[in-house]
Amino acid sequence: MHRLYSWISYLMLAFLALSLGACTPKEEQEETPPVQLLLLQAQSLSRLELATTQLRIVLKIDPHRDGFLGFKKLFGSKETRVELLSQAAAYCDLSLLTEKSIVQQADSTVDLYLPPIELKRELDNVHHNVLQEPTGLRRRLSTNELDEIIRSRQAMIDGLIAQALERERPTLIRTASATLSEKLQPIFRDLRLTVRIHLDEADATLLSSTKSTTP
Repeated sequence: MHRLYSWISYLMLAFLALSLGACTPKEEQEETPPVQLLLLQAQSLSRLELATTQLRIVLKIDPHRDGFLGFKKLFGSKETRVELLSQAAAYCDLSLLTEKSIVQQADSTVDLYLPPIELKRELDNVHHNVLQEPTGLRRRLSTNELDEIIRSRQAMIDGLIAQALERERPTLIRTASATLSEKLQPIFRDLRLTVRIHLDEADATLLSSTKSTTP
């Protein structure tokens, strides 16, 4: 009889252990709300490059005014036009998301508030093409002369490229927002969430103002 009770106790303990083992993963999964999973999975994407563009400015060089060493000529020379090309990209660092960035509404819709879209110019990626050179008897700039003039006007060039980047800002942000939405859609579907994505306030205001001024 004692042996029978021992077997019954052993079987009950084994059944209890199996039951707990079978329920634990499910219970753990249910304990993590979908909104929390959304935050964790979005943060794991970290800093994403979402859009790129080429910045283009044209530099006019008048040899009579911008001569290099002995380049100035008595009769002057026709100007040289140089196209400077630079690359810029838009990023969003989703690791900056916090619990306050995600708000669940009563109708189970979720609002996701993004960090600011970051624009970055590739400072080491500037190329130049000569669009127009002096003709006839007017001497052309050598490669060394052209490079020296560009270096001497670097501060002005940086300013012009910064202006070009600002002109492209609305387009970059708009493209970045659309790209980010596409990247996040699989997460929304897996978690069965309806998510409304909101840009950072400054980015949203910029897009709203540029849209209202577009003819």
